[in-house]
Amino acid sequence: MKTKLVLGAVLLLGLQLQAQEVSRVKEISLKEEFTNPLASPDGKYAILTQEHNHGVFLLNIQTQEITPISPNEGIGYGYSWNPDSNTFYYKEKKEKEYFSDAKVKGYSISSKKITSLDINHNFLPSYNGKNDVVVHTNPSTLRIEATNVKTLKTWLVTGDEGQYYNAILSNDGTKVAVHKGAEIWVYDVNGSEKGKLIGQGIATAWSSDDRFLIGFLDESRDGHNISNSEILLFDVENSNTRKLTSTENQIEMFPSLYGNNQIIFSEERTGKIYTSTLKF
Repeated sequence: MKTKLVLGAVLLLGLQLQAQEVSRVKEISLKEEFTNPLASPDGKYAILTQEHNHGVFLLNIQTQEITPISPNEGIGYGYSWNPDSNTFYYKEKKEKEYFSDAKVKGYSISSKKITSLDINHNFLPSYNGKNDVVVHTNPSTLRIEATNVKTLKTWLVTGDEGQYYNAILSNDGTKVAVHKGAEIWVYDVNGSEKGKLIGQGIATAWSSDDRFLIGFLDESRDGHNISNSEILLFDVENSNTRKLTSTENQIEMFPSLYGNNQIIFSEERTGKIYTSTLKF
């Protein structure tokens, strides 16, 4: 399993996690390889994709059943959940279309129906169907902006100098985690304050109470291929970082928090998906 997102490729020989940080590690038994799991708020489901962001899939975490939602190439990134845990949103494009032509689709688990949404695909993954405000990268300036989806009013969030990417809106809609090189910063969504440096790595999700960010930090020995990756927990208020895994030959990436202390993540060499319990 390879992934385009970060700083390289991958390696693994079995899964071992630090017992004092996470416990009850379980492999979800799947026939194919997957990556980038995003758990629903209620922890019953997760959205997955495959190598090179190929396709969008729905995983029932309890039954371990996989439902293909879309087979299209390159669309398995930037998806998001509605807080009701019944609907999620993803990008869709036709085979010969450019990514700039992508549309936003919504999938309802209860009705098994797909609907089209009249919103800019760049608003994902911060769009959740409930909050009026979304955050996104301006492709011209590489600054983070916020937009009210009802009024279409847009304003600058990252007033500091630099190039930013991968904005993640907090659950309460008041804070934004952004990336500047290898650094993770948090800004107020209203753009009125300077950013706060949280740590280094790739943040992937907020905790339900917005006190923590979870993410990972990969390493490359040759500058091209990923040689290792560990899961990290970032304390937003105190700017402290905890390493949740410590493995030399295993590539744990793309963690997602759900419930009070559950984690779902992928192992990138094998394409396996795991769940575990975090000890706060």
